[in-house]
Amino acid sequence: MVVGWVAAAVLAATALGATIAPTEKQLLEKSSCGRVWVTIHSPAIKLVGGGEILDAIELNWDFTDCHDAPGQIGLFDHQPGTWNDALVFYPIESPQGRIVTKTSLGASTLPAGWNTGAGARGPHCLWPWVGAGHSRGGAEIKAYNCLKIQPTWMEDNAAKINKLRIGHLVLPGAHNAGAWSFDTEISSVTRDNFVLCQDRSIWAQLVHGIRYLDFRIGYYEFYTDKDERYWLNHNLIRVRPLVPLLKEIRAFLDATNEVVFLDAHHFPVGFYEQDGSPIRSVHAGLLELVKRELGPHLAHAQQLSTGPGTRGPTLQSLINANKRLLFSYVDHAVVTDNRWLWPILPHLWANTNSPTLLFEYLDDAIPSSPQPHALSPLFSAMAQTTPTVLDILLLRGSLRANAEAVNKIVTNRLNNQWRRHANIISTDFFLGNDVIDLSIALSSERGARL
Repeated sequence: MVVGWVAAAVLAATALGATIAPTEKQLLEKSSCGRVWVTIHSPAIKLVGGGEILDAIELNWDFTDCHDAPGQIGLFDHQPGTWNDALVFYPIESPQGRIVTKTSLGASTLPAGWNTGAGARGPHCLWPWVGAGHSRGGAEIKAYNCLKIQPTWMEDNAAKINKLRIGHLVLPGAHNAGAWSFDTEISSVTRDNFVLCQDRSIWAQLVHGIRYLDFRIGYYEFYTDKDERYWLNHNLIRVRPLVPLLKEIRAFLDATNEVVFLDAHHFPVGFYEQDGSPIRSVHAGLLELVKRELGPHLAHAQQLSTGPGTRGPTLQSLINANKRLLFSYVDHAVVTDNRWLWPILPHLWANTNSPTLLFEYLDDAIPSSPQPHALSPLFSAMAQTTPTVLDILLLRGSLRANAEAVNKIVTNRLNNQWRRHANIISTDFFLGNDVIDLSIALSSERGARL
């Protein structure tokens, strides 16, 4: 794959389906103790004799504190009723764990009318369901869940979370959100070892429930059309034009009452002189595009911010103002000149290819964030490992393999060590973890304490 090799070289140089919509009364998740959930395996599974399985379905469970834990777990294509309905089942041999099935998610059409536009409110199931219970004949399925979209989770939980300040929310985030497939003159590759960090579009990310989008924006003077000069990058690699993705965000905001947090995290190409000073015209052009495409929804910091060292406005205040897009900007000088921008959002980045070192860092950094006089009320835990130069040059591993090693731990950490202090959790290949559902549950839990 030419793009893969070129991308690897440049990154190294820069050091780095069917769907089921629930009825109104249908329960999507049930458990008297513990929990089960569905995730998607990020790397391809190589088959003996050739071939591979993409997007294999994973069945996850945690019955650590249960006295009468289930002994069997299975994959279903509808809400589990009896074991006769299971497509496949496996014994449960530990209090918590995961099974990677040999069944692919397949074409993932979004349910309930959300595939291309506004659909029905509330959570809805894609086809995979997981169920767990005892294996003896006729035994009840004690726990079940499905792979969901959560397009309106803030509105659905408004009574529980709207009094929370934004810095007290738990927000599911997509690291390098724009790097989900190439859309350039030379490639439309949808899988790449060291460039692509997601495998769902911006629209699909938002519909699934992602509320924080981490953008890396490049500028390319050689395009005649000014709109075409701004791209989402992964470091020096162009991935997708920016303007169509801003339109997807606008369409989602128009269709819902959700609040979205957009972060201009990095400007790897075209925004700075060689001495590091900002090219004001390039920054100004980006801000004009954002205002043009997202203007009616932009929450102006000078009007809604509560000042340094605070946890920001309440969710309710943003909804009352009908200003539901917060745009954070990594350049302090540009923010100073454009007071509607939200200030630099701290990114807790371990800069390591070791999962052990990543979690040691985040276990320490999350409880101590934000700093007392932080300009931003938000902070993002960058819950992914970073390949070394040698990893990239030698094509050692992949971002998908790295995500596979990290995502299953992220779910457990958020449910335990990070439960009280986490704000934004940004991951690669977010369907490989359960951060969205946990963020909703933990935000509701925090709201209940007010």
